[in-house]
Amino acid sequence: MINFAELIDAFWKLLPKLPLTLSFTVLALIGGTLLGFVLALVRIFRVPVFSQLIVAYVSFMRCTPGIVQLFLIFYGLPQFLDKIGIDIHGWSNFTFAVLAFGLHCGAVMSEVIRSAYLAVPKSQHEAASAVGMSYLQSLRRIIVPQMVRIAVPIVGNNAITIFKESSLVFTVGVVDLMGQAQILTQSRYGVTLIETYLAVSFIYWFCSMVFGRLLAYYQKRTERKYKIMARKA
Repeated sequence: MINFAELIDAFWKLLPKLPLTLSFTVLALIGGTLLGFVLALVRIFRVPVFSQLIVAYVSFMRCTPGIVQLFLIFYGLPQFLDKIGIDIHGWSNFTFAVLAFGLHCGAVMSEVIRSAYLAVPKSQHEAASAVGMSYLQSLRRIIVPQMVRIAVPIVGNNAITIFKESSLVFTVGVVDLMGQAQILTQSRYGVTLIETYLAVSFIYWFCSMVFGRLLAYYQKRTERKYKIMARKA
């Protein structure tokens, strides 16, 4: 039988850790997007050697479990860098976790950005060139807005995935929502385990649902904007 008083108590004790989980998600997504943009450019322009290396990197990051990548970065990276004289042992656990998820996100985002770029018809590039736009001008005014329209739904889903998968960072000592849930259950010897995990699941569910609704609202507004522009054209 669920003790609702304990459920509510667990909820209020978990809630203060939500900002940490959200900040982790935002940092990993921003870092991953920037990395993904660079990787996508290398593949779009088919830079020799680097393009092939990125294909292997993307394949590895997409086909191995996130928790394995997290452990490789947390335990393996400091040892590897020690051998070339770089000491990162002073980095916080949070920093290692953001780095691991950012690298994973970068692999996913590189494919999203590259696919969005290739999805824009070549006629758009040619039309921009025909009216005298430089390549950078055509990117800023024509190509990138269309890329954003294509990529936003996938980026939004990726953000929700990172938010949910951030529950793994407690395994390297980051006291986020899941880490706090572990502390609560251990401090009470597992007596309120069900109530605690129900509370943490409700928080993840609610935040993911809200973000999903905001994403759907943005998509609807964007589609409406493009339909209006199409009618005027």
